[in-house]
Amino acid sequence: MLDVAKQLFIERGYSSTTMEDIADQAGFGVATLYNYFRTKEGIFATMAREDMTVLERAGEQALSRLPDDPVDAVYALLQVYNRVYEFISYGLMQDFLVQSKSAGPLHEVSVWVLGWQHNQVVRALGQRQNSGAVSPELDCELAAKIVIDLLVRHNQRVADPSSEEGELGHLRHSTALILKGWVRTD
Repeated sequence: MLDVAKQLFIERGYSSTTMEDIADQAGFGVATLYNYFRTKEGIFATMAREDMTVLERAGEQALSRLPDDPVDAVYALLQVYNRVYEFISYGLMQDFLVQSKSAGPLHEVSVWVLGWQHNQVVRALGQRQNSGAVSPELDCELAAKIVIDLLVRHNQRVADPSSEEGELGHLRHSTALILKGWVRTD
């Protein structure tokens, strides 16, 4: 069911896909689909949680092997998070961003994702602070919040794969600007 729903969401868009479409394509009656999911948003949220769990784990793995340079370390995490496009289309990401602004299952997934991403960036910066690569005066919580806000804005701007690489480079440059003056070069 989830695979069929994801394919339909990617092909037709979230708003244009109905529960009936999903049930029909999956070879189930719509009542069967409603036994598993009360709403289309619930299906989307379940898909998103599964995909983002993979990225959360990848981020955890990346934390153990990040570069020493703080900008490169944060950027390496952002590259992991940007692998979301291995799971969904750019259009579906836009649907997720719009739908997650309202209370409900997608909003809950969004809050969860932003929380673990923020936590991982805080930990990366904290590790660099402990090694002396980042000034002890840097507020890692605030810096991570700004970086994650930039990631969200990045995902709002990206419209297709052809613009992705340049946009991701801008994200790295923005991260460098945020950390400028906090990174120790001595």
